[in-house]
Amino acid sequence: DGEAQGLVRVAIPHSLASYWFMPYLAEFQSRHPGIEIEIVNEVTQVSVKRRDADIVIRPYGPGRENVVGRKIGRIGVGFYASRSYAEQFGLPSKREEWKDHSIVGFGGRAAEVELADWLAHVTQGARVALRCFSDADLVQAVRAGVGISTLVCLTGDHYADLIRIAPQKLANGTEMWLLAHPDLRDTAPVRAVIDFLGEKAKIDRDRLSGRNAG
Repeated sequence: DGEAQGLVRVAIPHSLASYWFMPYLAEFQSRHPGIEIEIVNEVTQVSVKRRDADIVIRPYGPGRENVVGRKIGRIGVGFYASRSYAEQFGLPSKREEWKDHSIVGFGGRAAEVELADWLAHVTQGARVALRCFSDADLVQAVRAGVGISTLVCLTGDHYADLIRIAPQKLANGTEMWLLAHPDLRDTAPVRAVIDFLGEKAKIDRDRLSGRNAG
């Protein structure tokens, strides 16, 4: 396995890259020191056909694209607030209680995605305190106590200063697909990355889906 060499471009959402893939990279490098990884976060704009990426992890399957792969899990999403926010304002337990709370919403292109629509639907009546263009800013805003927002459970559960609202109820989620160009998937470096990601997704199934919280 250590003989595989070359550059592999992996298109992966920011939350998965930072809170799931990054912690495993040292292990991958020890197994495959000859492989260089390049991470691309603009998953929705990536074209495997144009070779923007060799491997794509995203919430939907191949469709009509010339890519092959499989579903390797599910990404859980929930509502999160900081402990300081919860101490000051409490947490909503019923739909009608959202009017007494502030939320951190999505801005720019992010405001068009399904998750943003779902956030707006569930939290109708809540005050929008801030809109963020990036996942990183949204996380920090929630940690700072600006308001409640939806976070990938993998991200929200990472921080001890955040509370998942109604942890026994997963608010929403998306599929997790591992895809690659058919001409590249069996080349040694690409295959090494595919196998590694599949292995870790299987191990972390509950953590990725958010089912690890009571």
